[in-house]
Amino acid sequence: MAQEKARLKIIYRSNSHAALWVVADKAGIWAKNNLGVDTSPLLVREKAVEALKNGHVDLISGNHHNLYVRNAKRGEDFVHLAQATNNWTDNRMVVADGIKSVQELRGKRVAIDKITGHGGLNMWLFLRQEGLDADRGDIELVSMKSSPEERWKRVLAGEFAATFVGTPHDLRAARAGARVIRVRAMPMIRGVTLTTTMTFVKNNEEQIRRLIRGLADAIHFFLTQKDKTLKILKDHIASILHLENDEEVNALYNEWVQSLGQKPYPSLEAIGNVFELALKCNPEVAGFNPLAMWNTHYVRELDDSGYIERLYR
Repeated sequence: MAQEKARLKIIYRSNSHAALWVVADKAGIWAKNNLGVDTSPLLVREKAVEALKNGHVDLISGNHHNLYVRNAKRGEDFVHLAQATNNWTDNRMVVADGIKSVQELRGKRVAIDKITGHGGLNMWLFLRQEGLDADRGDIELVSMKSSPEERWKRVLAGEFAATFVGTPHDLRAARAGARVIRVRAMPMIRGVTLTTTMTFVKNNEEQIRRLIRGLADAIHFFLTQKDKTLKILKDHIASILHLENDEEVNALYNEWVQSLGQKPYPSLEAIGNVFELALKCNPEVAGFNPLAMWNTHYVRELDDSGYIERLYR
């Protein structure tokens, strides 16, 4: 007897996640795994985490650093199951004239995304790891709730020494005459992180297995079917992300290809860094083991079966 088609409601926290989810849908990945995935639960009015708790969505793509305090202090059962990417991609530093390195930002003003959000916290942590600790006064970080375009334009106007952007804003800044320096890709939990509750997992193990298998299939398609993936990105993602031309679509594709891992495990370095963001926001969770937020059992199960390795033979 054929398996009943499972259905999942998943919401992603940012349109930056859309590329992988839309490619999976348009490539028929969910149908292949006898799974219906709705990533557009438009009727949800709560914030994503409350919608998850209330059962209005089944999983979230995201919620990388802000659930540690809820698990540690409230005993809630949020859990991360799989991780598609493990690196920070806003690692293009748009700089003012005369700035040639990160170290030359010492004592200067740097525009960042809002410091309470993942983007701004990434910039704070990267600079701290480079020896420029804003909390110590090494550098002035100006937290702005604004678009990357506004930030890099204000660098060009001389208001700031630098900011950090990703694709396609690095290309646009360069076209406008800015100097863009690519810095190291800091390990980071970001983007497509499968987040749910252990209560949901225990009650829906078969759906979770199909979803994890589908995620592996989607990554494989993205990595090995370049022309088909580019067409999907051009037809369906360009408008969502406001990409202006084929160069920007190709840059988005290359960024994803450089970030995706064949096996959707989190890296220890990325977990360690995202926990630093959690500590910045909630220092009281310092004694919490960040690995307690992760259950990679279903990725491990799929990996042990040899399924992922067979995809790439």
